[in-house]
Amino acid sequence: MKHPNRRLPRVLRDLLLSALCALLVAVGMHVFVFPAAFAPSGMDGIATVLQSLTGLNAGLFTALINAPLLVAAWFVLKRRYVLYTLLYTLLFSLFLFLLAKINFYQYVTDDRIIPVLFGGLAQGLTGIMLRLGASSGGVDVIASMIQKRLPHKHTETVISWISYSVVLLSLPVYRSLESALLSILEIYVCERVSASILRTSRHAVRFEIVAPSLDPLRFEILNELGRGATVLHAQGLFSGNEKKMVVCVADYRQIPALLSIVSRHPDTFVCYADVMGVLGEFER
Repeated sequence: MKHPNRRLPRVLRDLLLSALCALLVAVGMHVFVFPAAFAPSGMDGIATVLQSLTGLNAGLFTALINAPLLVAAWFVLKRRYVLYTLLYTLLFSLFLFLLAKINFYQYVTDDRIIPVLFGGLAQGLTGIMLRLGASSGGVDVIASMIQKRLPHKHTETVISWISYSVVLLSLPVYRSLESALLSILEIYVCERVSASILRTSRHAVRFEIVAPSLDPLRFEILNELGRGATVLHAQGLFSGNEKKMVVCVADYRQIPALLSIVSRHPDTFVCYADVMGVLGEFER
């Protein structure tokens, strides 16, 4: 069992990251999104639309929307997930109120592309919460509960459907096709930023090399590439012949060298793809 004192620095780090994430997203929303008159991604989009309709602060609607969702999540999802998500949503709502109270600067311009890009960048920082094993509330909570009950469902599809439904709902409010198109662009930017945060800093490529014999290939990978690999037994679906498959994880800069090695063996097949992240050492 881990000693409680050893967990304390990690808990403090996660709390500070949650607070920082809430602050940065709130600043992005207040500075860039609200003055530009378009609905951002997810439940924040609904809160923004309601703010435009009523004049009440979006922080109020964010809290009201997330309250029943988090109550339901308490009985379905992990408590840590719910508590950190609750912390984020409360701080995010509070920061929105404070920024409006002090009349914090807002970026007002006729060119709304810049607000969309930086608004999407700010909202995409919610990927930090996903890295912490929590979320920014709203759509993510709904998707997580659906996945918990229906594991075969693709949560990204659920999130996308809800986000684009918000765009449709915003059309009668802003009465502008341009606002809807800006919303779609903001959603794209947000998703890309969030995805980049979820990737680890160690970008890598996974190679799967199928060959009838590994004797020359093995030493070339070890000596020329300086990489270790895992050898699996494989069988041709059509021929039924026994083969070997080498699974190797390499850095991006090593792609040309590994492909050069494979090209020396005409009877070898290789496929490779991005690796979302790497944990641990993969040098040997």
